[in-house]
Amino acid sequence: MTNPRSRVIAAVAGVFSLSAAAWAVDSAPVQSSSDAKIRELEAKVAALEQKQTSVSDSNATIESVLRDAEQRSKLLATSGTAEAGYDNGFYIRQGDFELRPSAWMQFRNVINYRQDTAGAKDDEFDQGFEIRRMRLDLSGSAFNQIEYKFQWEANREGGGVTLLDAWAKWMINNDWGVRVGQFKDPLTHEKLISASRQLAADRSVLDNILGGSLYDRVQGVTVIYGGADPNKGNPWNIEFGLTDGGPSKNTNFTKHGFDFGLVARAEYKLMGDWRDYRDFTAKGTSKDLLVVGGAIDWSQAGDANLVIGTVDGQWENTAGLGVYGAVILAHRDDAFTGGDDSTDFGFLVQAGYMLNKSWEVFGRLDVTLFDDDVTFAGGGSEDTFYELTLGANYYMGPNGSYGHRAKFTIDLSILPNGAPSALDSLGILDANDGGTEVVLRTQFQLMI
Repeated sequence: MTNPRSRVIAAVAGVFSLSAAAWAVDSAPVQSSSDAKIRELEAKVAALEQKQTSVSDSNATIESVLRDAEQRSKLLATSGTAEAGYDNGFYIRQGDFELRPSAWMQFRNVINYRQDTAGAKDDEFDQGFEIRRMRLDLSGSAFNQIEYKFQWEANREGGGVTLLDAWAKWMINNDWGVRVGQFKDPLTHEKLISASRQLAADRSVLDNILGGSLYDRVQGVTVIYGGADPNKGNPWNIEFGLTDGGPSKNTNFTKHGFDFGLVARAEYKLMGDWRDYRDFTAKGTSKDLLVVGGAIDWSQAGDANLVIGTVDGQWENTAGLGVYGAVILAHRDDAFTGGDDSTDFGFLVQAGYMLNKSWEVFGRLDVTLFDDDVTFAGGGSEDTFYELTLGANYYMGPNGSYGHRAKFTIDLSILPNGAPSALDSLGILDANDGGTEVVLRTQFQLMI
């Protein structure tokens, strides 16, 4: 028979066994859910840490890009971005440097009639075509302070290339500057005006015989005050300096014709814009212009001296009328002439008027008077020579907008007493025996 105490102990043990089993069953899923939640939280923390690291990397990248951009901005501020385009001519710019390349030509037909020549015929007639000028220009600025110009020309006969201009100008401040190299002698305004910006097809007989065209280019150093800069407002433009004398174009330091030359030119603008002083036409003149000027050049070779002086004035108004006048004097001493001193002089007056925005008419009279008679091959002589020129310009483009870049010029020159010497560059063939010479020139000009 079973002991009651044993049954009680067995019953209690069974209860504890069932309770333990139940506790084991219930507590297993609770432990599993907690671990999952912990692992989920750990994953989220890891993701946040990774995201924070990624943001830090992004911030570092952004900061690096900004630093690089700042450095590039500072570099561009000094060097500038390269650009090219067309602004009254092609240009290339890079920071403090600018280059303006251009090429231009003048294609001309000349008809020449001469009376009483010294040849086999009493009267002679010639006509033909020529490339009067074909030039390549490279101009611009360097280091934002130095202005420069290089110009070459193809010869009308044979096409050989010749250097014309090679100079640099440094404006030290708003008013003062220095120019060095080979350049036009700063003497007559007519010569200083580009051949592409004249009223007539070419310059006057007077300027070719006594004026700046006689000297053409010189080599030397000049000091500049004012500089005719339209942006600075100085009414004075003065240039003076030491040269090899005229002409000294394309010579080495031992082979120029004169020992030295001293030149000075002064211009004063009473009203207007210096830009309008760069040509002889009143086309596009923005406000009335009046400039007076004068110059003197003394060139010496041994004991021989040649002194050329001039005074001139230019006036234009906004209605299309432009007037220019000049007086030129040339003195040669006895050492220069081989005889007595001589003083030759002449004067010029010309006017142009815009009929509309495309058509312009003009007229010019220049007179050259020699101290001694010029003797012709036929035995005659003359001391006074006249040139009367009448003509018209047609500026191409809508309302003549192409200006000097594309234009037609036709003019007729009459020389009642002939010319003192042959000037074939003007269409004048030779010095006849005081007979009349007539020159008709038709010219097309293109500049790119």
